[in-house]
Amino acid sequence: MVAYGDMYTTTANVRFDTKQEEEIEYHTDSGSLNASLWAHQPDPSFGYGDKTTGSNLYNVLKKFLDNGNVSLCGAQVFVLVKRYPDETDGFDPMTWIITRPYQFLASNFVVSGSGRIEIPAFKTPLPVGDAEYCTVAITIQNHTLDNSFVSMSYTIASTDGSYIYEFPSDSVNPLYGTAQSDDFDCNGYLSYKWTIDYHYNTDKPQIIECRMYSQFYHDFLPLPPF
Repeated sequence: MVAYGDMYTTTANVRFDTKQEEEIEYHTDSGSLNASLWAHQPDPSFGYGDKTTGSNLYNVLKKFLDNGNVSLCGAQVFVLVKRYPDETDGFDPMTWIITRPYQFLASNFVVSGSGRIEIPAFKTPLPVGDAEYCTVAITIQNHTLDNSFVSMSYTIASTDGSYIYEFPSDSVNPLYGTAQSDDFDCNGYLSYKWTIDYHYNTDKPQIIECRMYSQFYHDFLPLPPF
């Protein structure tokens, strides 16, 4: 069940990799979306039935991009795939940005070997006097995870020293594949710094992607050029 569908003017869903390609269904309320999701649950019998046929995901995404029905500005797309039954990713934390759709930090960094990234002090979009959760997401490789990645740790700390979020630690979400995402406490009064320590066993360039999201409106940020 999608509990936060009413935060968006329009939602949509579709199954892909089916023998009979399905049409994207668009919804203006969470009740309609949930009804459609329950009526179109995954069903292996509708699949190709072999491992040689390529996915039609590209065609489905192209249909969405060319839909002509809804605006794509600020759109978020979640792709649920179960093609590797011997591997398990926690998917739920990656969808939390549904509740906090407004991106207020977006930076990519080209790195190699070992080092530190220090994102300058920033304030969240929270109003002064308000305290809420924000969502942080970090990707340690922009391609399939390989053995060049060794470790990554980071802290999000208020500049007055009153709050610190630490990854990894027992109380936070772990790294799933190439990504980690979690909620952290925010206060509209405070400024924060994000410090990332990384270690790769190669000098080959790697890209670390950093994002933060809030439930309070913020002008849409242009994505980094790489």
